[in-house]
Amino acid sequence: MPAPAVAPFYPLLPDHGARPRRAPWSGAALALVAAVLLGMAAATATWPNLQITRWDVFGYYLYLPATTVYHDLGELKFVPPLLDRTGLTNRGNPAHPLGIYEASRARTGPDRYVIKYTMGQAVLWWPFFQAAHFYTRHFSTYPADGYSPPYQLALYLAGLAYALLGLGLLRRLLLHYFSDRLSAVLLVVVYFATNYLVYSVFRGLYAHNALFVLHTATLLLLTRWLGRPRWYLALGLGLTVGLAVLIRPSEAIILLAPLLLGVATAADLRARLRLAGRHGAQVALAGAVAVAVNAPQLLYWHRMSGHWLYDSYPGEKFDFRHPHLLGGLFSFNNGWLTYTPVMALAVAGIGLLWRRQRGWFWLLATYLPLHLLVAYSWWCWWYEDSFGSRALVQAYPLLLLPLGVALHALWRRGPRVRAATGLAVAACLVLNVFQAWQMRQGIFVTEYMTWRYYGAIFGKTRLTKDDLAKFDANEASPDPRRYQPEQVYFNTFEPAANAGAPLTADYAQLPPACLVDKAHPYSPGYQGQLGPANLRPGDWTQVRVQAFFPRKEYNINAMPLIVIEYHHPNEAPYRWQSVRITNKVGDVSTIWGGSAGVWDEVGFASHVPHEARPEDEVKAYVMNGASSQPLYIDNLSVTLLRDAR
Repeated sequence: MPAPAVAPFYPLLPDHGARPRRAPWSGAALALVAAVLLGMAAATATWPNLQITRWDVFGYYLYLPATTVYHDLGELKFVPPLLDRTGLTNRGNPAHPLGIYEASRARTGPDRYVIKYTMGQAVLWWPFFQAAHFYTRHFSTYPADGYSPPYQLALYLAGLAYALLGLGLLRRLLLHYFSDRLSAVLLVVVYFATNYLVYSVFRGLYAHNALFVLHTATLLLLTRWLGRPRWYLALGLGLTVGLAVLIRPSEAIILLAPLLLGVATAADLRARLRLAGRHGAQVALAGAVAVAVNAPQLLYWHRMSGHWLYDSYPGEKFDFRHPHLLGGLFSFNNGWLTYTPVMALAVAGIGLLWRRQRGWFWLLATYLPLHLLVAYSWWCWWYEDSFGSRALVQAYPLLLLPLGVALHALWRRGPRVRAATGLAVAACLVLNVFQAWQMRQGIFVTEYMTWRYYGAIFGKTRLTKDDLAKFDANEASPDPRRYQPEQVYFNTFEPAANAGAPLTADYAQLPPACLVDKAHPYSPGYQGQLGPANLRPGDWTQVRVQAFFPRKEYNINAMPLIVIEYHHPNEAPYRWQSVRITNKVGDVSTIWGGSAGVWDEVGFASHVPHEARPEDEVKAYVMNGASSQPLYIDNLSVTLLRDAR
């Protein structure tokens, strides 16, 4: 039986004919996506207390107020008092007096500082900043300090505006190569079934949103230039490629597109080089524009450091000999395909390109491995503050080509495969949207995610203490029906046991308790040998404690901990597990939760390791965890759970 007829998909050719004048399906998809993005932006922004210029964005943005408002790009003297007033970023970096991680002392100029990030984002935001600055100076009562609400709003709108611009450009690009209906499907998939949903709205000021837009524009301009070279197209190509490199120098790999897009054979490559030669002046213009766009960065580095090229990431590096490819692709710690499984179709589609669209094969087969190598050779290969692997978002405009081919091929294989494909893509879409909602609620955290925590929260709208313990310890919960419990330690911390950690006068009303703080970082605890305790591999050590804290610790990396450790005699622990305490007291709605001023019980259980020997020791105690806030504990108990079978 012949394959059913499908809407045409347009192959890449220098002149593939006119696109359809009407494209209602992709137009409807564009309107739907735009409406959802606008609705999400309006519903989720923290009006009117908008604070957008935080953390990495603080560094991207720093060029604009430093040059326009404070006229201090070299010493950045305005930063410490600004942070004292606003708290927009961390101040824990001891490397220089500014104390921030977004700028470092110029190693060849001790009185000058170099902003960590290149200035590409600031260039894109410049019109929005200038509009906010003009409005604030002439029409508002807010201070024209570069950080008051009008500036925050303008920057928020900048991220959203570029996301919408990218949406329109992407539709026009897709219609060059695919049918109207398939283009509509691809628009919905990339915005709703991938992690670009988060980076187009919730984190639209991260570099990935801008790079997605710029790479889409580059592919669109290149497609038109290859069909009919024009000066304005060459100018646009120089601008988009130059801006992408100015945002992130490693994005220079997008230059593979002008060389390989539409090249299927060696003869095609020679023809491409001849085309470039015939229009050498236009190619030179594109190159000159790209260099000119990046010239201000080179001049800035030279003025601040004395070098035209400068490593503004001290202590951070690539290790191309040991890329974390498996972890970057499949781990629960921001693995790309773990959290964006629909893109597995795009990867599979690259293989299909060899037979179905070879003019795209060599570009994708070269670009994607190189992009993965660069992304996952970075020291922080999991990319902090991510929703999935954010380093791949800017590759999606190119990856939509093999994704479209894969969907088209599956669509042609009959109604059963078509239905299965539709269900799978719909499931990816629902999962992605739901997990984005979980992220906004503080339930879903891909950074340092463990597979047990992921399984515990899958499909959940509320957290439990047990869920949070799995996030910390990546440990299962023992089945109480299978194990025989025996309590071997219980400490009520009567005054005699609390020597060296007296209660303060402010909390004298508390019952006898043990104070754990910076001055007293460890509590008394349990220590015993496995053999005499009749504890074997497969059994459990369970710890519970009552906890109280007068002031909340918001930094999850500094929260006090319950610790269980196993070690051979006179050796360092071979297993060290812990759970945070303060985010499990009272309200446990998020991993940053917890309620001050109430007593509550916190605990977890640790599996005795398979390598444990009878002479080994197990220890259980509470430690401070670098918090500056006091913690009071009571009724610390240790129970051994032995297999009753």
